[in-house]
Amino acid sequence: GKVNCKNMKQDCPVPACPRATLLPGHCCHTCPKAPLEKTPVPPFDTFEYFQDKEDDLDKPYNDRSYLSSEGLARDDARTEFVALLTSGPEPWHPTSSAVAKARFTLLRSYLLFSISYERLGRPSRVRFSDPEGNVLFEHPVQKSAAPEDGMLCGMWRTVSKANVQLLRGEQLRISLVTRAQPSGEVHGHILKHRALFAETFGAILTSLDPAHLGTGGMAMLTLSDTENNLHFILMARGLLEPGVGESPWVPLRVRILHQGQMLREVRANITVEDPDFAEVLSELSAHELQWLVQGQLRIVAETEGRHARQLAGTITTRRSCDTIQSVLCGADALLPTKTGAVGSAKLALHENGTLEYQVQVVGTASEVVGITLETKPRRKSKRNVLFDMTPSYKDGLARGTWQSPSARDAHMLLQNELFLNVATKDWAEGELRGQVISLPYSGLLARY
Repeated sequence: GKVNCKNMKQDCPVPACPRATLLPGHCCHTCPKAPLEKTPVPPFDTFEYFQDKEDDLDKPYNDRSYLSSEGLARDDARTEFVALLTSGPEPWHPTSSAVAKARFTLLRSYLLFSISYERLGRPSRVRFSDPEGNVLFEHPVQKSAAPEDGMLCGMWRTVSKANVQLLRGEQLRISLVTRAQPSGEVHGHILKHRALFAETFGAILTSLDPAHLGTGGMAMLTLSDTENNLHFILMARGLLEPGVGESPWVPLRVRILHQGQMLREVRANITVEDPDFAEVLSELSAHELQWLVQGQLRIVAETEGRHARQLAGTITTRRSCDTIQSVLCGADALLPTKTGAVGSAKLALHENGTLEYQVQVVGTASEVVGITLETKPRRKSKRNVLFDMTPSYKDGLARGTWQSPSARDAHMLLQNELFLNVATKDWAEGELRGQVISLPYSGLLARY
């Protein structure tokens, strides 16, 4: 949030008595025994409610409120969950070094899920069970629906109220069933997590020693809104063996590497009860940001001592089954139009940091002269264009690839903070505009 501070001491009334005292928690001196309610200046009279500093924003300029990812995440009808899946623990004994990360969105009674996995054969089913191990729902994985890139999409329709309560109470369990392991090769509890709405980069961590079965982790990362600081939360399982070592604290070392060269190092102590670890890497350089978005950074977490274990994974932009799209209309233009023109766009952010786009425009009143990807404008004269798609536009369709978005651009895209603008000869500021937002996975394409 934004806070505006003002020194209220300058506005204090002059006390009527010679020996005024300053009471704890008060700004102004008051007379002893004087009733506090009768102070001439009500406490909020000098408080300025902070408005966005848009004094020089042109008033007819369209500044509609828009959907932010935080707003979406806090929507009552929509809740986000996450699960880290590894082989084991009890009552299953570790049999595999596979690791999976699952993200869930509960939309009313629909539970949508995106699962990415490593070191795992093609799953045949996604199984949801209660704390006693009773199977509540199984999602069969179509052969064509589980591409070779280790990503799996699905939906549990009409989840009962009792199961929604189990989900919200973090009681539900998820397993990926493979032919080799019909009881489930990897398992995990479905949890709420405060980092989910902000996550724009992520990593799945697998053990560097294939003999360490049941070991794995995941990292959720995000950039600060203004500074180039990278926040991350590391969740791991199997890094610590219960009961090993004399001290409950185990030293943890986390490194960020580029082509084997160490860029950053963080050290901390973790326990078996609380193996999660959060940290901020401050002031990333231009090179580090570029490598981040291009999927060239690796994160390595290792414990030290007699039972040392090591997990590592590549950091990429957040993987999801959601569709990044935009609906363009005149009402959302910076100077609203009513020409009847419309547009739609579909975008895909790849793990190497390139952005594929397809924008279709129909019915403009005059010739299209510009299609641009922009941020929300702060002032009329300060439209911030990130990428110009105009050269790829022909006969109502702009299609191509943006090869070099920055880490900040990718972050804003995944946080629903970007807009598409279509300018025409008659409407130089834009005849059409639309916010680029992620639509939850619909399941419509699953059968194909």
